[in-house]
Amino acid sequence: MDLIGVTGAPGNVGTPLVAELLARGARVRVLARRPEHARQVLGDELGEAAAGLDYGHLDFGNRRTYVAAFRGVRRLFVTRPPQLSQVQRDMVPALDVALGAGVEHMALLSIQGAERIRFVPHAKLEQYMQESGVAYTFLRPSFFMQNLTTTHLPELRRGEIYVPAGGGRTSFVDVRDVAEAGAVVLTGEGHENRAYELTGSEALTYGEVAAKFTAATGRLVRYADPSPLAFFRHMRARGVATGQIIVMEGIYATARFGIAGRVTPELARLLGRAPRSVDDFARDTVAPLLREGA
Repeated sequence: MDLIGVTGAPGNVGTPLVAELLARGARVRVLARRPEHARQVLGDELGEAAAGLDYGHLDFGNRRTYVAAFRGVRRLFVTRPPQLSQVQRDMVPALDVALGAGVEHMALLSIQGAERIRFVPHAKLEQYMQESGVAYTFLRPSFFMQNLTTTHLPELRRGEIYVPAGGGRTSFVDVRDVAEAGAVVLTGEGHENRAYELTGSEALTYGEVAAKFTAATGRLVRYADPSPLAFFRHMRARGVATGQIIVMEGIYATARFGIAGRVTPELARLLGRAPRSVDDFARDTVAPLLREGA
């Protein structure tokens, strides 16, 4: 089986993706900025399964790490590090080296609506891959449920969902399902030069999500619905980089403008089952997390 390189591990999608690939008997190289840290974290998360992993040093922006990282890799899962907004400068040179090293298929973790929101970094990466001649697969997931328990955890712990999405609906998706779809794409055939819009089975407002979290946890969770400016100031005060906040603002704007609520059957088709629901996530992830933080 081809050697599969995975960027973004450990991470929300990267860790379960590596687990899914190993379960399918794939040969996997984790490409990380801190490979020894990745080895420790994945060992803790995956246990004995992680023993078969290969690790490579890949630091986007540090050209000296590129050649060795991609040597022997034929399929590559590409995740944009959140802090990198200038992908033409920081990521494309690395992907050029990957092509030269023999990578034949790239699966990109993009975002829902990337084909319409051309200013986001994901759209620029999609354009690059389409023009490069490599076989590509774009995974365009809707908003990750897990963003609310990672990026927005401080606010959730105080009983708020604090995002500038207005009253728009979002077809939330669980990263575990996205990771499984990524493993299907990277280990199967027939996914070349395709784009998959990966959503859950229903579209909800953030107010409805807050109500589900309240019901599952027994703690009041409310949707604050800040303005884009208030959200920007709040996240800057938390120390989040300006470029990262701008990308987040673009993502939440899709909900505010009514274009994040699209529900598709594509994830269910790839998985052969229904995607996890927000109710599932509220019970198995949010409830234990808020109990720990009580």
